[in-house]
Order: sequence, then structure tokens, then C-alpha cells
Amino acid sequence: MSKTNIWLRLMLVAFVANGLGPFGLKILTERGLAAYQQQYLLFWYLGGFIFALAALLVSRDGVNRREVLLGAAMGGCSLAGQSFTAMALSSGVPGHIAFPLTTGGSLFLVATAGLLLFKERIGPYGFCGVVLGIASLVMLSVA
Repeated sequence: MSKTNIWLRLMLVAFVANGLGPFGLKILTERGLAAYQQQYLLFWYLGGFIFALAALLVSRDGVNRREVLLGAAMGGCSLAGQSFTAMALSSGVPGHIAFPLTTGGSLFLVATAGLLLFKERIGPYGFCGVVLGIASLVMLSVA
């Protein structure tokens, strides 16, 4: 199997799994199980780590120190963001407020960093992606 096929499959898994973590937080909150949110996140991220480790072992390509540090930093930031979202939900912030703020904040931060720090240019597809992201947040907040 080529590296492109492996990469594409892993990106599809990431795409599908990306929304499942916050969805679980919302379910726990709605069911009155907010006390279990941190335990849920621990197992969610531990599962992701085990999946990534298995993918690494299957590929047998090896990994360098920079990739490990970058992956750990990204995982840590993601875990922190999900933990703060869980705390907001458990303290009574409605989901229609908490989720758009956390998702929209990430979208805004990444887009701004790309423009200002990395001097990226947003092409038509990137512009459409940002507009669709904002539109989806608005629709989720209103619904």
C-alpha cells in the first residue's frame, strides 16, 4: 500500500473521529453524567494514542523526535480544549454556546495564524472553507 493511500485513510479516520469527542461530551452532559467527562476524555485520547501507535507500527517507517513532539503538543492542546469545553458544559453553559465558541475560536485562530504568521494566501477553496465553517457555526447556534 502506498504512503498516499495510508495517509488518505488516516485522514478519513481523523475527519470522522474529529466530531465524536465533543459529541460524547454533549451526550454525557444531557444525561446528567457530567462527572464522568474527564474520565471519558482520558479514554478517548488514550484510544487515539493507541490507534496512532498501531498505525506507526504497521507502517514500519519510523518516526523522528520532532514528529513525536509535534504530535504530543497537538494532542495536549486538543485535550486541553476538550477539557475546558467539558468544564463549561458541566458548569451550565448551554451546548449551543459552548460548541460554536470552541469550534469557531479554533477556526478563527488557525485562519489568523495562517495569514499573519505564515503569510499564507487564501485561495478560492480556502475562502469557501472558511465561509462554510462560519455558516455551519451560525446554523448550529440558531437551531
